[in-house]
Amino acid sequence: SNTSSSTFSDTSPSPFQTSTPTPSASPSPSPTPTFSCPPGQVGFILTLTTDNYPRETRWVLKQGNRWSTATRIATTLYGSYTNWQTTYIETQCIEENEVFYFQILDKERDGICCDYGLGTYSLALNGQEPFHTGGVFGYKERTRFNAISSYNNMNTFIIEVETEPKGGNIDSASEDYDEEDSTSEDEEDSTGEDEEDSTSEEKEEES
Repeated sequence: SNTSSSTFSDTSPSPFQTSTPTPSASPSPSPTPTFSCPPGQVGFILTLTTDNYPRETRWVLKQGNRWSTATRIATTLYGSYTNWQTTYIETQCIEENEVFYFQILDKERDGICCDYGLGTYSLALNGQEPFHTGGVFGYKERTRFNAISSYNNMNTFIIEVETEPKGGNIDSASEDYDEEDSTSEDEEDSTGEDEEDSTSEEKEEES
């Protein structure tokens, strides 16, 4: 599969600069990429393989003990991912020993697997094995974790995953969506009703 890699910043979201690396002679790549972070920070790695409708997927990374009051560290907009069935790798240095939330959303509320392509995503720290892998959800999946340099000792590593299953209450999801991100000024309004309708029509025509 194709692989694109980028590093996101903690400033306002912008389209990612992606690149396709030259194929390697190595038969099996390492589970997650490694990169260096300043002292007191750990490397967060998101590996995302898109489904057949990559533009429907976006995510948010927040720092804080509660989702509603956590600070947004990084995010993508709907439409950031354009290549279907492609693996994107995103990296970010985050504060060690702090609590974070990673939330992935699907605009059409059918997750990234498995009705329209075999999409998946995984979360890892410091190049270790992923601590969470997902893809089967409805509107969203949210993972709460604490950033530690090594999570071999699972007693000190906390992870909680909340998944809205397929066929969830769309009305309450819409209310939750507006309340959670409150980013209508700079991103939500850019994805209008027309785009949603055309996406639905495309899906019906191609299925």
